[in-house]
Amino acid sequence: MASKRATIIYNPMSGRFGRRHAAAHHMRDLLVDRGIATSTCPTTGPDSATGLAREALAEGSDIIVCYGGDGTINEVIQPMAGTSASLAVWAGGTSNVVARDLGLPRRQTALADVIARGKTRRVALGLASSNITAGVAVEADAKLLQTGRVQTSSRTALTARETDAQDIRRYFVMMAGIGLDASVAKAVNKKIKRGTGELAYWLSGIGHLLFWEPVSFTVEADGSTYESVFTVIGKGKGYGGEMVLTPGASLEEPRFEVFILPKLASRLSYLRVSVACLRGKPETTSATIIKAYSIRAHSTLAPWVEVDGEVVGPLPMSFEVVPDALSLIVP
Repeated sequence: MASKRATIIYNPMSGRFGRRHAAAHHMRDLLVDRGIATSTCPTTGPDSATGLAREALAEGSDIIVCYGGDGTINEVIQPMAGTSASLAVWAGGTSNVVARDLGLPRRQTALADVIARGKTRRVALGLASSNITAGVAVEADAKLLQTGRVQTSSRTALTARETDAQDIRRYFVMMAGIGLDASVAKAVNKKIKRGTGELAYWLSGIGHLLFWEPVSFTVEADGSTYESVFTVIGKGKGYGGEMVLTPGASLEEPRFEVFILPKLASRLSYLRVSVACLRGKPETTSATIIKAYSIRAHSTLAPWVEVDGEVVGPLPMSFEVVPDALSLIVP
């Protein structure tokens, strides 16, 4: 590994404390001691990790060490997809689904040893893509506002969409979510998230179970059609916390596992689904769980979509598997 070069990209505001500089510099020293020339680059705001990763690759980095949560990882992988560079995931955010799925150590010395050994797995990525004209978005927003099927806190976000056409192409490692979880992620209070971590998502989720009005959409998966109010397109097993929705998903497999929940009779029914998934038994719920290579989801009311916990836009959207797309450093 003596000839390797690494760049540590870290979110200084990620996780509970927001002070990551000292830890990143310590990891740099550990990797240098192991023969890897290493530099550190803090992010400066949303999506800045993508630009930092692109610059690091252009400057010859073989390894990108991502220190942050799943959202920071998602930003970093955008320019890495299809390259020979390796991603080392260093858990340091609100949620660390990727690190958990890979079984990576949290201790810096142990993780530095894993990175120095350089063992990798080549995995498939998911790709969410969409082309939405302003007219479609505005019409969908108008319907939502007229029917009252959106909370007051979301109205500003709905009316603040870009007026030009949107082209969305977003890779994801673990999963994409449509409907409920995207709405939860969009409503999370950033200040509470910074101070309490995953508790912020639980607070938003509880609020949604009390007041959320489900918006139906259509899921087309390998020629079959389903109606849903909440769908998770899993590329890996992890979802968030202890919840399990796609237990048969695999990072290497060039297929998704898809959790498709139809509209239920009451809010209490959705709570029962959440409890079953927390117990690791999604198959006991009203959801349909399938395997699929290609998915398209659409709705006249344009519910939101998240990938790896980050909201990317409203439906319609397509989801495909990109095989052999990314090298992950593993224990």
